[in-house]
Amino acid sequence: MDKEEQQLLTLIPKGMDRPRPLKELVTLTGWNSRKVRATIYRLIVVHHQPIGAKYEYPNNGYFQITNNDERMAALAPLTSQIAQITRRAEAISNANLEDQE
Repeated sequence: MDKEEQQLLTLIPKGMDRPRPLKELVTLTGWNSRKVRATIYRLIVVHHQPIGAKYEYPNNGYFQITNNDERMAALAPLTSQIAQITRRAEAISNANLEDQE
């Protein structure tokens, strides 16, 4: 893990009670939102850090998963998003192109 990844990890709170919003992570790091999201992706996928996100305003943001309930809460929106993307891909795959003008 490089210094930037370590820095960002220390800014992500443990537990989902007070997740840290992306906007706040951008302010604290001085990075743009794309770099913050890319670094979080590397922390999760490359370094196997259990980081989840809550999407419900006003208590939205990133958090370090500390127990199985938090893990399940972090997985629920990802599972839903996978299902939506799969339906969208199937609809595009099955679209009749001959009827398009």
